[in-house]
Amino acid sequence: MKKVGFYFLSAVLLFSIICIPISAQKLPSPSGYVNDFAGVIDEGSKQQIEGLAGALREKTGAEIAVVTVDTIAPYESIEEYSVELASQWGIGKKGKDTGILILLAMQERKIRIEVGYGLEGIIPDGLAGEIIDRSILPSLKIGNYGEGMLKGVEAVSGIIAKEYNVDLGSYRLNESKKYTSGRSSAATGFIVFIIIAFLFGGGRFFWPLLFLGSMSRRGFYGGGFGSGGGFGGGGFSGFGGGGFGGGGATRGF
Repeated sequence: MKKVGFYFLSAVLLFSIICIPISAQKLPSPSGYVNDFAGVIDEGSKQQIEGLAGALREKTGAEIAVVTVDTIAPYESIEEYSVELASQWGIGKKGKDTGILILLAMQERKIRIEVGYGLEGIIPDGLAGEIIDRSILPSLKIGNYGEGMLKGVEAVSGIIAKEYNVDLGSYRLNESKKYTSGRSSAATGFIVFIIIAFLFGGGRFFWPLLFLGSMSRRGFYGGGFGSGGGFGGGGFSGFGGGGFGGGGATRGF
């Protein structure tokens, strides 16, 4: 009888382990804006990312988390792992879902930008992919992981700061100009067009064009926000409770 009981308990335990859903597997906990679990980000890049992410959070409420892991296993895809991690950490302001996760999986050689619901208008999938292609991948391909992640954060932060019309101080945002300079030129051109149409076409054309012009200022990539609330100074004290739905982009390197 003892043997039967032992085999029965063993079978129950084995069945329970097999049936545990992947989502229940233990995920790491955040310790800051940079969570280098794979140990591939240099200290200089880490400090710059931490400072820039803190300034962005203070000025806009948007939150960026940078994460490196050795592997996403047992998850089947980096997309699944990314959504699960970002949702569990609650990156972004609660109720506004203004969070960004930049995730690097070393064994799978994948990089993903996961975008919270509230930022999908500013950074839609196409733009997220372009940021990876133009700002992050060149450094990853030569093994300069810290630089690649820093450039990604600079690009994302600059785009968000411009949309919120805030100044992030002395932090370098040159990387974001690859994606924002054309938008400014387009908006200026559209405003000039509206003025000309008003002068030569009469007031009946003005209000529809003004409405379209306000939409164009959100840029070719879509969406926009007004001024955001601040979080105040201080160090990292956890993320704000934002939500995610799978928006973003993934690339291999």
